[in-house]
Amino acid sequence: MRTAILALLPVLAAWPALGQTDTLPVLDKPVPRGEESPGDASSMSVRPSRSATARTLREWFGDRANVLAFPGADLSAKYAAACASLPASGGTIYIPGRVYTSSGRLACDGKAVNVVGDGPGVTVIRFTSAAPGRAGLSAAPGDALRPVTIRDLSLITLVDQVEGNAALTLRYGSAPSNVFKGPRVSNVEMAGIGNNTTYWAAGVDAFNIWGFDFHGLHVRGKDVGAATAFPAANMGAAIRITGENGGGCSDGKIVGTHAIFARYLGYVSGDCEGLHWVDNTGVAVDQGIAWPDARAHPGFFISRNHFNAFTRGVAIAGAVQGFISDNLIYKWTGSRQPFAGIALTTHSAGGSTFYTTNTNVHHNTIVGHTGGGSRGGESIGIDVSGGDGNILQGNQFLTVDYAFDFGGIASTNTAADNLAAGTVSGWQKRVGLKTISRDNTPVQAGTDQWFIPLTGGGTVNVGAWFQKIFLASDKQDTTYTDFTNAEAGRQITIIGQNAHSTIVHNARIRLRGGANFTTSAGSSLTLLHTGEYWQEIARSQ
Repeated sequence: MRTAILALLPVLAAWPALGQTDTLPVLDKPVPRGEESPGDASSMSVRPSRSATARTLREWFGDRANVLAFPGADLSAKYAAACASLPASGGTIYIPGRVYTSSGRLACDGKAVNVVGDGPGVTVIRFTSAAPGRAGLSAAPGDALRPVTIRDLSLITLVDQVEGNAALTLRYGSAPSNVFKGPRVSNVEMAGIGNNTTYWAAGVDAFNIWGFDFHGLHVRGKDVGAATAFPAANMGAAIRITGENGGGCSDGKIVGTHAIFARYLGYVSGDCEGLHWVDNTGVAVDQGIAWPDARAHPGFFISRNHFNAFTRGVAIAGAVQGFISDNLIYKWTGSRQPFAGIALTTHSAGGSTFYTTNTNVHHNTIVGHTGGGSRGGESIGIDVSGGDGNILQGNQFLTVDYAFDFGGIASTNTAADNLAAGTVSGWQKRVGLKTISRDNTPVQAGTDQWFIPLTGGGTVNVGAWFQKIFLASDKQDTTYTDFTNAEAGRQITIIGQNAHSTIVHNARIRLRGGANFTTSAGSSLTLLHTGEYWQEIARSQ
């Protein structure tokens, strides 16, 4: 009888979850003896009083396994037994609150599995091995229709994971999928022992995941101390997402993740699209979010994040149709490395070069070092040396060496309504030959010149320049017939240094009186672009 009563306690505790809030379970038959060991009540039949169906306790609770119910001093043995006890359809592995030690990886593959603890710092799992495949938690359900949920755990490594073990590994098949039932991971801590004295090779290492949700993760590597470059012996990515062989990764959200002392907060590789990075924090990271091999895949959203990085805040190579907005990006105080708050660059593969295009970069604040290169490594606000057709609008740059680097290529980016203050060297390190600039607030400090040299004659691109004043400084007689790449309403002023430069009256440049304008020392000519041609609006001579 005592056995039966003890067996009923979990039934009574879980009864509301079974949908019976106003009735009690009743025994349908006595506990069988003989086939089961003495004290095993798992075959006892129980039915709700209003139900004609009786089930054994094993049937009622067969899809929920508490690791404490299984033998073994090491959690890896308990976990393996718990996984094996679940039906093929999967179920829940519950790890109650306490500190566990595991000498092996906790794996449950081929099933939909829900791994649940009692919260970070309460359910604490300490991994003791750095051998490949002997640490961390992993799930490979084998079918995109089998979801995985992991929550409320602390995954702690007692040793440096020099052989590549991640705290959490999630692997789906590499075949292309349109099943958006990806993993859900929330409220999980992944870190080293003590005050960040050891490190995982990665926090989350996920392959071929679609429609996933990572929320409220806290990932820490090894304290970087006073390093001036991110140390090689440390965590790679807090979250690493890989799309393999066309399997891809798509339409997932990474929200509210804290990454400290990781090389990357987020690292994306392969065939991915539609990833959302929102409200995340990366402190003392080498780079915030990096996608080095996008190959023209579309749709990325990076918003409202805070990065304090050694070399890059956001680095995208070859992706298209994205948003990078409302982020706060600092160069890490100890860094002596070249830095770019946002880098839009190219990726080359299979004989093709993929540019980062059609991306809206707006309302970001990027802060470099005062003194820039003198402190080891210049700071650039936005590097667009591999970008084309992007909109760069409403960004603020503080104490960087240059606000932009357009790479000296024939790019058609538009830079508008940007503000730079305290720059060391000026608006742009290299011009974009077809870049349009408008309504940008000039730099308030530094050595940026207030005029652009005008030499060479013929057709001159003025749209690529942020300043509106051009200094005509030809050393021999030269004529100018057109100024290109300017939007309607753009105004420029040409100041003469000598009498060698002549602006020609024609269908594209309409001067008062229909006569050419030849500069002289101190003269000026102001032109307004109507959208079709340049109209003289003022002159002094």
